[in-house]
Amino acid sequence: MNLIKIMVFSLFIIVLVGCASMDTPSSSLIDTKPVIIIGSTDVVTEDHVVYIPAGTKFPIEFSVEGTVFEEAASSTVMVSFKNNMYLYKYWASFDGKIWIKSHKLMDVEPSGGFDKSGGKVEVKLNFSQ
Repeated sequence: MNLIKIMVFSLFIIVLVGCASMDTPSSSLIDTKPVIIIGSTDVVTEDHVVYIPAGTKFPIEFSVEGTVFEEAASSTVMVSFKNNMYLYKYWASFDGKIWIKSHKLMDVEPSGGFDKSGGKVEVKLNFSQ
């Protein structure tokens, strides 16, 4: 089950740190777009910014599927960030003013393999220096 969690988390991070070909958001973005706190049940019908306060636990769903598996599987884990994080499309910000492409804000180091206990995948996320 840990393999599933790690693989799905890896997918989440790949999506989070994906490249984009759009202009940098302005420093007033959070004044012009709705800011939704992660986990909110509010209905959002327009483009918005996701805010993840430091220390706030939020779920990440891990799933695996494909031709190598007999059946698809998924699991959810709770995680939290050490810093406040604003996310808008492919951009990230600590303060909601200075936006950086998320793949430049975080380094992602995936690794994996198998041993007698099963598959193991590890993903390390560190803030870029």
